[in-house]
Amino acid sequence: MNTRGVHAAQITAELLLQLFDLPISFHRCLVPISGGVNAALMLSQAIWATEQLAAERHGAEANGWFTKSQEAWSEETGLSRWEQETARRSLRNAGFLEERRVGMPAKLWFRVRPDRVWRALQAQAADPVGVADSVRDPV
Repeated sequence: MNTRGVHAAQITAELLLQLFDLPISFHRCLVPISGGVNAALMLSQAIWATEQLAAERHGAEANGWFTKSQEAWSEETGLSRWEQETARRSLRNAGFLEERRVGMPAKLWFRVRPDRVWRALQAQAADPVGVADSVRDPV
C-alpha cells in the first residue's frame, strides 16, 4: 500500500497556511557585526520593536526603551532561553543593545543603540573581514 499518497492528501491549503503563518526575517547585514545569526535575528527584532513603539506613540518620546518577555522573544524568534542570553550578551558587549531591570517584580527593558549599529555597519563596509572578528564575543 502506498502511504505516501495518503499523507499528501491530508495536507490541505488551510493546514499549510497555519504551519507557515509568519516567517521570521532579519537583516542579513547584521550577521557579521553582531557575532552571528541569533544575535542578528534578535537585533533585527529589537529594531522592529523600537519602530513599532515609535509608531504607536505617534512620535511621543519613549527614549527608545521597550519591554519584551523571554516568552515573547521565543515566540517571535524561535530562540531558546540560552540562545537569547548568548545573543543578548553579544549585543550588549558590542554596544548595540542596552538593558535595564525596572519595577517590582522587575521587568527587563531594552534599547537599541542605532548610532553604534550604524558605525559598525560603516566599518564593516570599509573592512568586511576585520569587523566581524573584532565584534564577536569570545564565549
